[in-house]
Amino acid sequence: MNNKRKGLSNFQVSAIVTHSIIGLAIMFLPRRAAVYAGIDGAIATLLAGVVTVVLVVLVAILSMRHPCHTIIEYSKLILGKYLGFAYGLFIVFYTLLTASFILRGFADAMKILLLPRTPLEVIMICMILICLYCVHGGIITIARICEIFLFPVLVVIGITIVFNMPDVQLFRYRESFSHGFKPIIMGIFNIMLAYQGYEVLFFLVPFMNNSRKALYAGTGGLIIPVVVYTSLVFMAIGVIGALPTAELVFPTIHLARRIGTDFFERFDIFFLVFWILSVFTSIVIYLYMASLSLTRLFNLYNYKPFIFILIPVCYAIAMLPQNISQINILSDIINFSGILFTASSIPLLILSIIRKKRG
Repeated sequence: MNNKRKGLSNFQVSAIVTHSIIGLAIMFLPRRAAVYAGIDGAIATLLAGVVTVVLVVLVAILSMRHPCHTIIEYSKLILGKYLGFAYGLFIVFYTLLTASFILRGFADAMKILLLPRTPLEVIMICMILICLYCVHGGIITIARICEIFLFPVLVVIGITIVFNMPDVQLFRYRESFSHGFKPIIMGIFNIMLAYQGYEVLFFLVPFMNNSRKALYAGTGGLIIPVVVYTSLVFMAIGVIGALPTAELVFPTIHLARRIGTDFFERFDIFFLVFWILSVFTSIVIYLYMASLSLTRLFNLYNYKPFIFILIPVCYAIAMLPQNISQINILSDIINFSGILFTASSIPLLILSIIRKKRG
């Protein structure tokens, strides 16, 4: 008789965490790092990743104390019924808002880069319908898709980094730390938006076949985006320069366009194909978190009917911003909400220990 518990493997959890982070942000991260940290953008990106690793460790420890429940359920045990319900509503708001922001950012990028004559609504509806089908398949389906897409996505990003290495002009980094630590600190806070997505670990632990490995799986899934993001920012500033990088809308595409080989004359098109896969998995993961949160908030277990309720809301929120200024405001709201959400694991962990609440 086979007593092995079926569920997500450690690699699948790491793949989900990686895909939840690497998505829309990979296109504009070098610009954001150059705007806020200047020549020290790569350092700020690395330090932001270190801070995020600390938060992931706290999230994993808290979730491992309640291996059979998601954060929606054990937050009620720690905070109480009514305060836990309000906290759960905040999680639903954050995850749905993030899915809407990624959807809108994807549609804007596609309209600029590939489909200038296609209406924004058509791009968004096509993507969200595909995401709906995947979310309906459940966490196992999502895990398998992330597992399959992880290697080719990382290979394409790795090619972009490696082929730009000979063109890095190291003399640009002579001015590192010339403006003190203030730009680096400001950069860390603003770059942490790109690392958001690891909070999916709050929801994955109950589905793991070995929840004791959640800490290793979570940190392993985060280390990959830290290396990828730091390398891309280093390449963009080293090849293009800090000021030109800050003025480009999509610096990563500019790096991909610099690659010319006998096999791929337009490598940027090839890059965009796998970037679409990354965005797709990111939206799917956040929609799953939103629907699962809403389901567990009302002590239900069939999340599938809630998907059809949240999809139109997600589309409506994505259509709300009318200009780049409003999109930036939405980005700031998500950034603050995400940091608040993950930082809340600190008081939750302390209260869980004090009140001796364990799953």
